[in-house]
Amino acid sequence: NAEYMGIMWVFFALIACDAEQTVIAHVAQEGPSAFRNASGFLTYPYLVPAGPYNQLWDWDSVFMGIALLDFGSAPYLSGSMKNFLSHTNLTNGEVQGCLTPDGSTGTIYHAKPVIIQGAWAAAVATDDYAQFLQFQPQMKALLDYWDRERLHKPTGLYVWHDQLESGADNLPISQCPSPRSDCWNETVHANSISSTDIMSFLYREHMAYAKFCEQWLERTPNTPTNSLDQAITPSILTVHRLQSTQRANDIREAIDRWLWLEETSGSGGYYIAYNTSFSEPVLNRVYLMGFPIFANLSSDSQAKLVATALESPDINGPYGIRSTSNLDDRYNNDNIIVPYSNWRGPVWVIANVLLAYGLLQYGYSEQAYRVANQMVDTLALDLDTTGTWHECYHADQGNGLAASGFLSWNTLGATVLKNIRTGHNPFVL
Repeated sequence: NAEYMGIMWVFFALIACDAEQTVIAHVAQEGPSAFRNASGFLTYPYLVPAGPYNQLWDWDSVFMGIALLDFGSAPYLSGSMKNFLSHTNLTNGEVQGCLTPDGSTGTIYHAKPVIIQGAWAAAVATDDYAQFLQFQPQMKALLDYWDRERLHKPTGLYVWHDQLESGADNLPISQCPSPRSDCWNETVHANSISSTDIMSFLYREHMAYAKFCEQWLERTPNTPTNSLDQAITPSILTVHRLQSTQRANDIREAIDRWLWLEETSGSGGYYIAYNTSFSEPVLNRVYLMGFPIFANLSSDSQAKLVATALESPDINGPYGIRSTSNLDDRYNNDNIIVPYSNWRGPVWVIANVLLAYGLLQYGYSEQAYRVANQMVDTLALDLDTTGTWHECYHADQGNGLAASGFLSWNTLGATVLKNIRTGHNPFVL
């Protein structure tokens, strides 16, 4: 009842207070060190994962930009997305996922499909949608790239080139993660794995583009021009809005058909991956088992099963939701960053926070708060123990693993508890 819920929220707030304030203080002090002015190849202000870096990374900048809005990141989030858009090839829609003042690094095969939704978040934060109108052709080119190069037409599923491109560098849904692995065979392994992250991101990209088209239609009285000096007519924007809305619906249907696993007994269910090269499902239990709730892609019945699955002890550990189930044959908490980071067990802040917001979106506020509170406690423990943050955490012991001094999306910890208490999801489109 309402009285019980009120008491519970007070209890949660009291026990979270010290850890939350520790995290907020760290973000307030260190967050602005990630803000960079335009430099060289990067002609707009941008964000870096932490003070010592000079690289602009795709999803780091989106999630960090949203995390630091209360700390002044809006112009740097806008600029980060403009840097990616301005370097998008209009002919083929290609853009690298890691840019520096000296140019592309080639580290990431292609930027993750998060750029348009990042631009949308910046536009909402500044109430300035027109700032991105010049990049309308680049947005369309990005969407067309994924349809042309990464769509597996028999299933309607989109695929990653490799796990490193996805950001979850060595997640066990791939037998061989990336070209950095000795086992890699481009013919066999490339463009084969579809998972709920790429599908959710692309759904959000199409929804964000449709929303941009709608805002440009409403807020632009005259016929504007884009970066190619071409007229953007209302009819063009209307057609593009309808096309992206339809593509988003197609993605939803493909996820339901190919990436949802419901146990035959009806007692449980979760999201899986799919290997399009071998036409077979990939059943490993990883954090992506709940990812579509972040994108609001689940039915109420699916969300209920996902919420239950995320509380299973093989996934939910004492320091947060594991990246990979501890029942998986490849489960480990090895402290590695070369040749890639470890997603085969350790707890990652980005995974936990996005799942927490997903749970909140479907009305599981208490569970969302527990997930977020567990993550904030882990971040505060790291600060108390080492004075800094790491990119991921030992799922069974809580100590930081790799990349000492990491900020990036860990900064989401500063506002997640406040947002859940007030029912605010900063990722809602």
